[in-house]
Amino acid sequence: MKKLLFLSAVLAICFTSCKTTQFGGNNAFYGQVNQTQVVLSESNFKVLGSFVGHSNTKVKLLSIKDKDGLVAGAKQDFLNNARAAGVELTGSRAIVNACVDYITNGDRITVTFSAEIIEFTK
Repeated sequence: MKKLLFLSAVLAICFTSCKTTQFGGNNAFYGQVNQTQVVLSESNFKVLGSFVGHSNTKVKLLSIKDKDGLVAGAKQDFLNNARAAGVELTGSRAIVNACVDYITNGDRITVTFSAEIIEFTK
């Protein structure tokens, strides 16, 4: 009876314990979901510029639940920086080579979104 009680307590602890997060070091959540392949036989695009956006917040209680918001904020800062340089995402323009970096320094976390904006010419 004691073994059954112990086993049920262990199972209850296992099923109610902390879950792993998708925001580890692997960046799987923000990777490419829809993979596409473009084969270019000739150069039919021009690079309009490389831009960077940042967003940061203070980490509370060793956990941060709003990293999605940080990435969105960094991407919005990226788009604002591009707009300030005169580059808008209109027509046949696209964001390529996007990279999301998480930097944790003490009690602050900084997200950096960097990418290039290209325009297809043909």
